[in-house]
Amino acid sequence: MKQNFRGWEAAGRVLETLADSRGLPNWPLNEGQCASLRGIRARLPANGVVIADEVGMGKTRIAVALARSVVEAGGRVAILVPPGLGFQWRDELRDGGVEVPELLRSLEQYLAAWAPDRPLKEPWFDHEVVLLSHAFTNWRLSEGSRSWRWAVLPTLYAHWRKLSDGRFPRNFVEHKKLDDTWVQGMAKGVAEAIHRLPRSSPASRIICELAEQTPWPAALDGAQYRRGENLRPWLERAVGLGLGVFDLVIIDEAHKSRGDESGLSRMLDGVVLVSDEARRLAMTATPVELDVSQWHQTLERIGVDASSLSGADGDIFEHYASASARVRQCPGKSEVREAYQRVAARFQEVLSSYLLRRDKREAPCVAAFAKRSGLPIHAYRQEREVIVDTLRLSPAWRQAVCAAEALSIVSHQADDSFSKRLRLTMGSGHGIASLLDHVRRDAKLDERQLALDGDAMDATHLSLADKRLQRSAWWREVISSAFSDTGDPLHEHPALLAAVDAIEEVTRSGEKVLVFGRFTLPLQALVTLLNAREMLRTLDAGGQWAQAKVHEDEWPALQAAHRQLGRAGELDRAALDLQLERQYRELENRRRERRSGLLGLLDAGLPPQGKPRQIFEAFRRANEQHAGRGESPLALVTRVMDEITGTGLNDAPAQNISAAFAELIDAVCERGEGDEDGNGLLDAWEAANLWTILQTRLEDEFNRPEGGFARLMYGGTKPETRRLLQLAFNRPYSNPRVLVAQSVVGREGLNLHKACKTVVLLHPEWNPGVVEQQIGRVDRVGSLWEAKLEESPLDCPADALPRILVRPVVFKGTYDEKNWEVLRGRWDDLRAQLHGVVISPRLSESLGIAPELVGEINRAAPRFSPMSLALCPLCGHRAATTYREIHDIWKMKSSLQPACPECAAKPQEWMT
Repeated sequence: MKQNFRGWEAAGRVLETLADSRGLPNWPLNEGQCASLRGIRARLPANGVVIADEVGMGKTRIAVALARSVVEAGGRVAILVPPGLGFQWRDELRDGGVEVPELLRSLEQYLAAWAPDRPLKEPWFDHEVVLLSHAFTNWRLSEGSRSWRWAVLPTLYAHWRKLSDGRFPRNFVEHKKLDDTWVQGMAKGVAEAIHRLPRSSPASRIICELAEQTPWPAALDGAQYRRGENLRPWLERAVGLGLGVFDLVIIDEAHKSRGDESGLSRMLDGVVLVSDEARRLAMTATPVELDVSQWHQTLERIGVDASSLSGADGDIFEHYASASARVRQCPGKSEVREAYQRVAARFQEVLSSYLLRRDKREAPCVAAFAKRSGLPIHAYRQEREVIVDTLRLSPAWRQAVCAAEALSIVSHQADDSFSKRLRLTMGSGHGIASLLDHVRRDAKLDERQLALDGDAMDATHLSLADKRLQRSAWWREVISSAFSDTGDPLHEHPALLAAVDAIEEVTRSGEKVLVFGRFTLPLQALVTLLNAREMLRTLDAGGQWAQAKVHEDEWPALQAAHRQLGRAGELDRAALDLQLERQYRELENRRRERRSGLLGLLDAGLPPQGKPRQIFEAFRRANEQHAGRGESPLALVTRVMDEITGTGLNDAPAQNISAAFAELIDAVCERGEGDEDGNGLLDAWEAANLWTILQTRLEDEFNRPEGGFARLMYGGTKPETRRLLQLAFNRPYSNPRVLVAQSVVGREGLNLHKACKTVVLLHPEWNPGVVEQQIGRVDRVGSLWEAKLEESPLDCPADALPRILVRPVVFKGTYDEKNWEVLRGRWDDLRAQLHGVVISPRLSESLGIAPELVGEINRAAPRFSPMSLALCPLCGHRAATTYREIHDIWKMKSSLQPACPECAAKPQEWMT
């Protein structure tokens, strides 16, 4: 069990070297990341650190550099990441020269390290870096659980007793519940490893305490390991001993699962065991989202008691929030501005020892935009609402909106929660979808009941006697009757139609659109409607659509699209099928022509070594051996390459085609699949087996019956499909042109910025931190927006410069409008605390605040950038030579910035 950490001074020297050399030859660090490393070096000897850089600025690379430094100093690192981000972390760690096993997700995977055939070369406690899923401890245990799931604690206790006292507890050897080979191997290995450590070591102290607290034989009762029971925390500690003791804990997306009982909190408090000098690094773009009290929770994640930071005048975080709100209300009062400036300085002083945050003000492209446009620094993002005006709705929709408002009055949450929620989600489309589904379900139940009773009475007489419920049912019937003459009312939903117009405006210009929403049914309706409209337009223009016939679930959307596009007459399904079949034959003929040259292009363009080449050779052999049953591998790969490139294969350079093929293989493979040692595949047999798996995945993904102009990514989307969607969406000429993502799935961890700079927010959120994460999918280093800005002429007028476009859909007259107002207010609070924008452009324009006052207030906003520590605050141009000086200079209250050595030697100037 490794415990060889030489301390933070040794790790700091490695950090300084990495910063001085700007990273590694094939793994560069930019100036801001290097400044962050120096800032971390100055802080970690005293306390943990929060890296709160804005989304897309490279926090992960900073964390990997720190992990590498700790490992080189003999330490061990635990990295806690959301379940879906393990592959990205493994890639970044490997690029940074840090080897790490697969993300640890489950108890079974944990115990497999001690299996007789040992899939891992080392037990977990001997790995220098371990990746842990936030959800690792989500074990559902009870008296009925299989014993191996809870036997870690009693088995480890027994083996420790054997080493300490020379004998096992009574009946341990004969007990059948404790005979699992993996559990026995884990317990024996961990106990022996700890027994070799000094008694003063953290692992020794913990296992001795565990031995005192484990009751025997009561520990053999599976019911004792349920959530909240006495032995559950000790089971988690026993598992933690198998992971070993860590010197650095990195917490990615540290804003998630803030509660004390959340899985992440339990991991930090009970599973991840740390040395006496251990530190935590928390990573989050949104350390505070909804309430200033979340500062306390964020600081607790790095082991800091935030209440100890406040002075005699109370909580500094509450004070700053109040001062920000007050200065926004009364920016013209000098005493209010001065009070804000004092509190902001104190706020920065309190947090500077713990918080580092780089924001988009430091990005060269953002600075270039501000300089060229003459606009405020954050104006590179343009927020333009998509308004749905209730007064302009059709009579049926006005009736539905009014009836939904009536429902909110006549229904009570306790009696009729469905009707109460209907009004809250009317504007999003979820309410309508739920209502119609509810009506259809109720109708089926009514028919079944009538059949059982043999009674011919009218179904309306089955209403409950309660008058309030009768009124709710009547108003719900009013809503559903408003759409009795339409197919699927979601395809005519005003918010969805407004979103369609905004989306198609962008796609017609040749760019892609990213859409976020919360509710699955409206998102599905949006996707089918976009595809239906694009199909009809393509066919009308004589283009090609990758589909041979109309499918049953598409027909309602096609009928709606036919009406919306103003096409003449009735839509004839048979004629449409015939047209689709004819053009699809032409498409297949073209693909057959392209097959002849694909193998030669790939052979010429792929490098002679490496995983893509070996997969290609396996694919080529499989194609040669194809017996003629079903689609050949060559036909499949040609179709796939045709879709992801969006261009004629035979006209493209071999390097472009081979690069697309390599990206495809990387996306369709599970991370590390077939490449466990990082040196390519082992042999042709393994390559052939892996190709068989990849071929099945490609068939599953690209044999979709419908077109792919718009695609949906939601909770049920498989991981490999998500990676393929990300690959295709980032390629400028391929489908999907529109990616519709459910908020909880697509807002974190995905890079979707290379061909898109427009985000449509279909359903308003409550949490501004979520919206920042959503916009951050396209607002990243190397984005399409950056490329467009660089391409724009130097004399381009300000209003014509490219921007990142954010388009929230706001359904006026419904609860969504209130939702949007609340979100905007919370967003302003978030910007005041993190973005240096106390008075936003929207607020200054709406209230007519003088630009000089806006500038004065915003300049006083707290700033936690390590880049701001680069210049001496006294002479203004001399850089501090080392960050060791910073720690001492922080004690001087007149400034938190480091002075150059000459100025630091003049304390009287600091005090003035």
